[in-house]
Amino acid sequence: MIFFSLVTTGFSCIFYGIIVTITIMAILYAILSAISKSMVRSAPFYVTGVILFVLLSVQTSIMIGAMEAKSQVESVNMFLGQILENRTGIVGKQESQVILDSVKENFPIIGSYIGLADFSGHDISDIAESMTQTMLEYLNTYIWHRVLWIIGIIVVAVVIVMLFDKPNAGVATRGDAPRSRHGNDRVRTERHQRVRRRR
Repeated sequence: MIFFSLVTTGFSCIFYGIIVTITIMAILYAILSAISKSMVRSAPFYVTGVILFVLLSVQTSIMIGAMEAKSQVESVNMFLGQILENRTGIVGKQESQVILDSVKENFPIIGSYIGLADFSGHDISDIAESMTQTMLEYLNTYIWHRVLWIIGIIVVAVVIVMLFDKPNAGVATRGDAPRSRHGNDRVRTERHQRVRRRR
């Protein structure tokens, strides 16, 4: 049952992570396309796009998983309050780990992000509040780290694509062609006039 719940939650996080990734890449495509049409039609853009999709999918999926874990922290607080209701005394390191293991069994997604606990020295009446507060702080930090990674990956990808964008390299402008043709027409006209004068 625990395994099934974890697998189901994992697939859900991956699905929504891919949706978020597609949305981000669609926005990036629209912005880069407005900047330069040639940029979004180049080989570096497609190669970078594939790598970007994979990296963003991973980061957004685990970020959404952390958000799901965070949404269950309040339920963890209630769960700990129930199992520790009639217990008293000071908690040791081993006992705090046993308490966390019971949380992981009932909330598998929490166990995916938090594996160890050391609340030795805390009164057992304070464990529920202390443990859940620590979980929230850790998950908030984890989520912000994922956001920074996502922003960094996007910035690097955009810089790489823009470095390889050379739309005007080796290509004559449209304005040059008419002037060149007019110049040739003038040369031809002058030659014809010279021939007529000689005759």
